[in-house]
Amino acid sequence: MSKNKVIKSVSFNVTNEEERRYLERIENVNFSGYVKRLIEKDMRQRKVIKSESTPVQAPAGHTAIVTKGTPLILKTE
Repeated sequence: MSKNKVIKSVSFNVTNEEERRYLERIENVNFSGYVKRLIEKDMRQRKVIKSESTPVQAPAGHTAIVTKGTPLILKTE
């Protein structure tokens, strides 16, 4: 394996109903990509990642963010 990669593991308790549902949800999904998208979404919601400067009109009390050309409207109140 490459020296520039870090592996983080996640454990799921199969006797816990909620965690078992998580496992069912990711059964046929690229887990690494899925987790990375969740992290990116979380960072954007916390405004850690700056959005592109594209004019998008958002309703009062909301913020518009553009990701890959698609506007996302986040409620900020």
